[in-house]
Amino acid sequence: MGGTNGLGRHLPSRCQSLATRRSQSDIERVIEAVVFSFAIYICYVPLNGGKLPFRVAQDAIKGGSETVIWAPAQLGWLALVTAVFALAAVAYIRYDGNRFFQWIRLTERTPRNSIWNDVFESEAIEGQPLQVELADGRSVLGKLHYYSDVAEDASIYLTEAAWVDANANTIAIPGSGILLTKNSGIRSVSLLNPAPESQTEAGSAVTAANGTTSAENC
Repeated sequence: MGGTNGLGRHLPSRCQSLATRRSQSDIERVIEAVVFSFAIYICYVPLNGGKLPFRVAQDAIKGGSETVIWAPAQLGWLALVTAVFALAAVAYIRYDGNRFFQWIRLTERTPRNSIWNDVFESEAIEGQPLQVELADGRSVLGKLHYYSDVAEDASIYLTEAAWVDANANTIAIPGSGILLTKNSGIRSVSLLNPAPESQTEAGSAVTAANGTTSAENC
């Protein structure tokens, strides 16, 4: 399995760059790399009749020492299997591959990090109107543009943002948007109904606040 070991070791980190995953200990990363390597190996070998992407030959010029000779065609097959496996793993996380297991009542968990990721990846859309309540009692209206990978960071970037006072009046925030970090103390995030085209962005979001879906930050 030597030919697939390096790919199996690096594949989890490549998947993590495409889909969010929880933090892992060193031993968990080692175990995951071994599992990925084995899975790639058993998928790769049947496609090539048991051939490996390299062979060991005796080098007569160097006194019979062993030399590893790589087979470009076999390396191409290995790269293809690895790419398909990586994309399948990303799709499993991104599109909630646990739905089948939820349907048969084997689990209620999703493959994502937390409810933070479940809400933003499944419920929110690009440009989603949000109302964010902060720890100091203030709240901000705006359109979702970026959000942090994990709930521990709890950061959101909103465009077309405005402060909301106690009387539900909005005060536009100058500039392209506002970045709310975990130091802002995000208490709750309300996903508002998209505003009708005939209304203004901030005013319509306040009008739609009665039909919101709230996701408490955990």
